[in-house]
Amino acid sequence: MAIIQGREGHRFWKNPPANIHRKMYIWHCTNPVEVQNGGIPQLVERGPYVYREEWNRSNIAYSDDLSTISYIPLTTLYFDRNQSIGPDDEYVTVINVPLLAMAHEVQFYTPGMQETINFFIELLETKLFVNVTVKELMEGYTDPLIETASKVKPGVLKDNKFGILQARNNSYYQNFTINTGINDITQVAKVISFNGVQRLNYWSTPQANMLNGTDGSLFPPNLHKDKNVYSYSADMCRSYYLSFLRERKDGYVTLYDFHLSSNVFNMSREENHGFCGNGSCLGDGVLNISTCYLGVWGFISSPHFFQSDIKFREDVHGMKPDKNKHEFIMSFDPVTSVPFAVNVRLQLSFYVPNIKRIHLLESVKPIIIPIVWFDDEARLIPEIHSLLSIILVSLKAGSYIKFILPSISLLFLSISTLFIYFQWRRTRRDLANSKIPLLNGKGEI
Repeated sequence: MAIIQGREGHRFWKNPPANIHRKMYIWHCTNPVEVQNGGIPQLVERGPYVYREEWNRSNIAYSDDLSTISYIPLTTLYFDRNQSIGPDDEYVTVINVPLLAMAHEVQFYTPGMQETINFFIELLETKLFVNVTVKELMEGYTDPLIETASKVKPGVLKDNKFGILQARNNSYYQNFTINTGINDITQVAKVISFNGVQRLNYWSTPQANMLNGTDGSLFPPNLHKDKNVYSYSADMCRSYYLSFLRERKDGYVTLYDFHLSSNVFNMSREENHGFCGNGSCLGDGVLNISTCYLGVWGFISSPHFFQSDIKFREDVHGMKPDKNKHEFIMSFDPVTSVPFAVNVRLQLSFYVPNIKRIHLLESVKPIIIPIVWFDDEARLIPEIHSLLSIILVSLKAGSYIKFILPSISLLFLSISTLFIYFQWRRTRRDLANSKIPLLNGKGEI
């Protein structure tokens, strides 16, 4: 389906007919004082705290020949108390990320300047861990350290707050240009540029900085088991690929499951050396994203350090990796490449350094400590799922082209009709509820 105004592909791309939720799991630390004195963090998983996501595309502009389309992705998040383990006013204790960012900045200062930093840390009563509500952690919180730092470096943090979802919610922070597929459907949704550049500048090699694959919204038709599926992820600051895992049945429909192979974050592989500039890789299974997130040593991995070096799981207590719960996986119809089910599962962690002249960090054990992991879950709405299933089974059973072509036409006509109906129904529901997004404009990592 090419992404052309007025066609089904455009509707599918602009407003995906799916129920989308971001499930957040927070790593609550039960022994913050012991960690500061060199102990092993005792972490307890809290969650899920669930946010319903609505996806849209804004500032849409086509090239003159309709071969490319530029847009800004817009995601609006609504806290879903019914699906969450508890209210978002519950308190959690997590690592103080703004402190780590400051420590990364001052670790090479002169001893005299570091003593001045110690004075301000004590004056502001800054701790290695912070006790905040779930809402504050997601939407953004401030404290005296953040307020002081914002005066030294204004504009680094949005609204002078730190929040896990600070850039994601209702924010215009990305700009994509992608191929519409009008001239070659195998190029549909392929990323041409991101934030105005055709090649990234985060990594140390041209290969690592390449924009490969789609924007993750659509995929070229006719998947093959022996070919990887490529996408660009702004969360990872890089392109990545999914590899074929298995073939399975969803009712009468055959689906291909593709997963995030351990090779993607295996930093020992030559293909990944470009992601390890200046000794920034600490082992297999974790990706250092500091070059695109304010310089603080943040890391992306699979949840619970699944498929990571065992040392990362041993450095903290509470990790229980489970393939069924923690694997990044997408289920496609191999003919149309429509994702029937998506579970994007990733974990965000931060490096805690030992810095002898910074009192809060002079006794800590250097470790990577997770703060949250999330499961971006998407499922086709039941009506579209059922319709696609019926049509795909009909296509598979058809023996002659004269039966297949009308089926394809019926598929697109039916999808178009359902889109119009569900857009109307969604508009009525939103007007009736008149709810304001809980995280309105407050924004991600």
